[in-house]
Amino acid sequence: MKCPSCDVEMEPLVEGIFQCPKCRKIVKSKEETIEEQEAAQIEEGGFQDGEYFHNHASINKQYEICEKGITINKTDSRWFSVLICHSAYLKTERYIRLSWWKKSFYRHAGMMKIYNAEVLNNLVKALQKIDDDFDEFWTFHGKFREDKSQSEEDKLREEKLDLIKYRIIENRTCPSCQNRMDKKKSHYECTNCGEIVILEGYNQPVFNINASDLKLNFQASFPINFYLPVSGITIKWLMGEWKALAVIYSKDNPNKKWLRFYWWTRDLKNVMKYGYRDIGGDSTKMGWKAKAGSGTTNLYNKDLIKPLIQALKKTGKELGWNLQEKESE
Repeated sequence: MKCPSCDVEMEPLVEGIFQCPKCRKIVKSKEETIEEQEAAQIEEGGFQDGEYFHNHASINKQYEICEKGITINKTDSRWFSVLICHSAYLKTERYIRLSWWKKSFYRHAGMMKIYNAEVLNNLVKALQKIDDDFDEFWTFHGKFREDKSQSEEDKLREEKLDLIKYRIIENRTCPSCQNRMDKKKSHYECTNCGEIVILEGYNQPVFNINASDLKLNFQASFPINFYLPVSGITIKWLMGEWKALAVIYSKDNPNKKWLRFYWWTRDLKNVMKYGYRDIGGDSTKMGWKAKAGSGTTNLYNKDLIKPLIQALKKTGKELGWNLQEKESE
């Protein structure tokens, strides 16, 4: 390494630091400068090139390609980022991936993928509500039941869902294409569009709910194993897929709480074929199982919620997704 002033070969003092024998100037190595630049970029919440994540963390290019990403938090053994990725087989299939890595070599720890603007909008709103209604120790100060006074939008949303349910019960009307569905052993099936409506106790219909129709209220009823929920919000609910954010704790240590991003799926084949759910032992609840690869998606530091929200908004804007701003109270 040469001195920038004298153009003389510098002598190493310690690893990464050099001194010019002529002018005695001390300079850090280029590697240190790169690390400082990366740290500054993380601090600013800016995008980093996708190759940076491929080179330093475990993202398998065989299945997905990271285009760019924003680091939310990084330590020597943990790394949490929001990425824009696309399928290795279909470049137009772009999505947002929340990624957690662990250990010094940043092995995959957990993930959640967001494929459309409606679910991203729900995620941002849910994070804002959690940030408002929990303190720094994850103590809940919100309400499970919202105020009785509803906005016109909320009333229309409820009326829409009630009408869909009524039409299914009375006329077997498909919630998707409005055609009449065929009655099977434990479900209705639309021969026109393929929509499935599951029948639960007393033939109550269970159908897919659009992400934009979810209320985003706090609740505590989730298919969570091992831990106990304080409160959480569902951001996506389909008959076979459920995404939610929940603050949880261990019964052995109720004072330690944290936020977790949940992603469940369930196999509906047994319901449609045999008329019951395959519960599958202690590892599932009502047929719901953790999505394969979703792993451990914990957020312990509440101060990271705000930079996470900003990163999600930036990535959504980069994908051209329109997000609704938080309503003023």
